[in-house]
Amino acid sequence: MVDNNTWSTGYSPVDMRVVKLVEKKWGIQFPSKYINFIQKYHGAEPVQRTSSVNRKKVMFSSFLTFIAFDDFDILDVYNEQKNRLPLNQFPLAIDEEGNLFCFNFSNLPHPSIIYVETIRSADPQGIYIASDFTEFIQQFN
Repeated sequence: MVDNNTWSTGYSPVDMRVVKLVEKKWGIQFPSKYINFIQKYHGAEPVQRTSSVNRKKVMFSSFLTFIAFDDFDILDVYNEQKNRLPLNQFPLAIDEEGNLFCFNFSNLPHPSIIYVETIRSADPQGIYIASDFTEFIQQFN
C-alpha cells in the first residue's frame, strides 16, 4: 500500500481479539489492508488531514479505536449513530466535526468507503469517497 502520509498514535497496539469480536458482532470481515494498518496505527491521526468530499474541504481527525469506553471506541460510536447510518455502513474514522468515514458493506466482501455527515444532517446520506481502504488512505497525501 502506497501511503506518503505520516501517521501518529498514542495508543497501544490493537488487540486483535477485540477486532474479531467487532467483526463477529457486525457480521462482517474487515479488509486485510485495514487490519494491517490498524495493527500499526491504532487510533491514528495523519499529519496531512485534508480531504475533499463533494468539493467540500473535510478535516480528518482520527481512526476509531477498539478500546471499550474510549471516546473514539468503534462500538460506542456505532451504537450512538447506528440509527442515523445507512444500512450496512460501519464507522472506521471521524472528522474534526464528528462526522463519520464508514465502510460500505453493501457490496460484500469488498467494502467501499463513504462519508456520512451525521452532525449537520437530519437525514444523513452516505457519500462515496473511495473504492477501498487503500484509495481512502491515499486521499490524505
